[in-house]
This record gives sequence, structure tokens and C-alpha cells, in this order.
Amino acid sequence: MNEENKVYIALDVGTGHIGVAASDPLGITANPVDVIERDGNEFNKIRDILSSHNSRTLIIGLPKTLRGEVGMQAEKVLEFTNELRKYLSNVEIVLWDERFTSVIAHRMFMKAGIRSRRERKIKDAAEAVLILQSYLNYVGRKKRDEYSEDR
Repeated sequence: MNEENKVYIALDVGTGHIGVAASDPLGITANPVDVIERDGNEFNKIRDILSSHNSRTLIIGLPKTLRGEVGMQAEKVLEFTNELRKYLSNVEIVLWDERFTSVIAHRMFMKAGIRSRRERKIKDAAEAVLILQSYLNYVGRKKRDEYSEDR
């Protein structure tokens, strides 16, 4: 798979669930894939998702504090990431600042009239989509800037 056709997978790691999103092969749009339960089999499920999407890049949302510091929740994600690395080979893991994704997702659901009980079932995947789309937008801007500099 060349650099232009690269599927990215993103995770929103929570205490009970993990939201999963995947990009299209061109790396332009993010789409929800699944919500994985944290039941002890999550590392195998993540490896299977990466394999089924032929992806070698995993974006993991890092919930920093509003000051950009690593707080208690971010520490939990870092521990999870370190454990996950033991299950994955040949996979690039990118930690991505996801400070505002929860707030954005909650506001989207409120505007759509989706209340908290229904929201909880889909918010993890929606947050993974927001994390991934933010990353894809960054990569796209970086490529455009490099292209502009080369001209």
C-alpha cells in the first residue's frame, strides 16, 4: 500500500469502551467502525481491526487537560497504549491531542436531540471519528504545505 492509499484507524479509549474509526483509503474522511468493550479481549480486537483494514497506522486520542498537560485520564491512556504495543508489530502508533472531542461530540448530540442514554452508546465511535478527522485534516494541511513549498 503506497503512502497515498493509507487507511488510518483511530481509538477513543474510555474506561468501559473504546470507540473505533477508520479513514477511507485516500486518508480524507473518517468513519465510525465499532465500539469495543473493555473486557480483556480489546487488544486482540484492535489487532483484528487493523488487520481487516490493512492498516499500519493507529491514532490514539490523548485526553490532555485544557492546559495541555497529561492528567489522570491521559495517564490511563498512556498505560493502555504501552500495553497495546505488546500486541502489535509493524504498527505506527500516534498519540493525538483530543482535548475538545468530548465537548464537541456532546454538543453535536444535544443539537441533534439525542439524549444521554442513547448518546453513550454511540459517543465513543463518534469521538474516534472526531479524533481521526482532526488528524487527517492535519496530515492533509501538512501535505499541501509541503507541495506548496516544492513549487
